[in-house]
Amino acid sequence: MENPQSMSRSTAIVLGLALAFLAVLALTAILAIWPEDTGRGGASVAVMLGAATLPRDLDLLLLALTFGALGSFLHVAKSFSTFAGNRELLASWTWWYCLQPLAGMGLALVLYVVVRGGFLSAGANAADVSPYGVAGISGLAGMFSKQATEKLNEVFSNLLKTEPKQ
Repeated sequence: MENPQSMSRSTAIVLGLALAFLAVLALTAILAIWPEDTGRGGASVAVMLGAATLPRDLDLLLLALTFGALGSFLHVAKSFSTFAGNRELLASWTWWYCLQPLAGMGLALVLYVVVRGGFLSAGANAADVSPYGVAGISGLAGMFSKQATEKLNEVFSNLLKTEPKQ
């Protein structure tokens, strides 16, 4: 087995700066899309130099995606800083660091849709959904995407298990 290659210093610096930029971008997006009570059934969202009104459903989806990315970023940043600080940062993990926030976003979106579609009453509309609940569950889904996907795999493997043919 070959020895794992350490990540070059320049790659680590670029990746670290990119991760920091992602965190700032996610926080800026959260501040921009956090719903305000406009009395018009939508959320006032600053877009570039003006303001746009988004439907509440779209606003909640964007919150789920953004908090999923932020939660996943927290996991990635902790891992990156730990391995960089211990001088154990490996080049083979570069793509994991880059793609993990996207995985967190995807899992947060799926979890939001499942919770929204399956656990809330059919008569509930988007105005009844707390943005804090969406943010919390999405952020946790992003932070713990590895554990969540493993547990979902276990649950669905048992739930959908077929008996062997005799």
